[in-house]
Amino acid sequence: MAFPCPLLLTSVHFLVQWVFSYSISALYPDYFGGDVVRNMPWITYLSVSVPCGFVTAADVGLSNLSLVRISITFFTMIKSSSPIWVLLSAFIFGLEKITCTLVAVGVLIMLGELLTAFGEVEFDMIGFVLCAAAAVCSGIRWTLVQFKVQRLDPPLKSSLVTMRVLASSMFTCMLFLSIVIERPWNKLGAEHGDYFTNFENGLRTISLGLTGAFIAIAMVLCEFWLILRSNAIVLMIGGVLKEMITILVGVTIFGDELNVINVSGIIVVFLGVLLYKITLFSADKEVVAEDDDNGRFSRINSGDVYEDEPSSLRRSKILKNSDPDLALKYSIDDDDSDDEHPLRRIHLNDSRPMELETSHVII
Repeated sequence: MAFPCPLLLTSVHFLVQWVFSYSISALYPDYFGGDVVRNMPWITYLSVSVPCGFVTAADVGLSNLSLVRISITFFTMIKSSSPIWVLLSAFIFGLEKITCTLVAVGVLIMLGELLTAFGEVEFDMIGFVLCAAAAVCSGIRWTLVQFKVQRLDPPLKSSLVTMRVLASSMFTCMLFLSIVIERPWNKLGAEHGDYFTNFENGLRTISLGLTGAFIAIAMVLCEFWLILRSNAIVLMIGGVLKEMITILVGVTIFGDELNVINVSGIIVVFLGVLLYKITLFSADKEVVAEDDDNGRFSRINSGDVYEDEPSSLRRSKILKNSDPDLALKYSIDDDDSDDEHPLRRIHLNDSRPMELETSHVII
């Protein structure tokens, strides 16, 4: 069924996501953190929801418009340039430091995209520009979500309440784009199709929207979980792998054609992604080595909350702590004249053993 209003359909997906996340987090506020959103000031809520919702709507809207003009395979190859824009936006927001290696990653992926576009047999400039703009919005989208969500105080407790915060603006912005671009009141009439001509067709159309909505819920929950536990760049790496599978589906099922130049571009893109993963792994190893050599700070693994530990408080034997919610609370001893270690006492929430995990440094 070639539904003529994909933006409207996507807005329905976002609406269902908001209803679902609102209902579940309201029914189980202690478990999912619905009380955090309920007590959140409106200015804070809007400062997170509106910009993220707008960029998301732009990403999805431009993607859908580009698919009208280009094949799914070409779309996927161009959209896989998103890591470039994730890196650039991460630099802008201060989430990543500019290094020669990361710049090389961006240049390598960009060269791969140029090869991919040059090798396209049925090249459409408008479709290419729309898809490239969607890739830019996609990179900004996830970096912006990370930048906004991870700075909330108190933090969001789950990916479900993250969806609750963002989905309302995503629905509003997408519905606005649908009204402006698609004009659904003209395209859903009987003269353009049988989508609502009788009860059976109407039920089938609604089922199409709801099925896609619940699939989108599962996908977005996974994405938000990664954002809360990791970062936008790691998410985009997984997204590139997903896009490569999409290319295989486009070639094998939809009959999209690839040539040597296309395949070369895909390989170059993968090399750029692989280079980034190797760089990320090497950086983590260096941080661990520096932590062990300096012996100054350690990372307390307690969900999303991290604190710094003075070296004078280290134990000769590190104990295992099975309580992930245990956090350290520091107090400053004003009477202590030793300025080298101003943090003197640790107060624990309970008397159970504490884990001090010394694998990373957070400064």
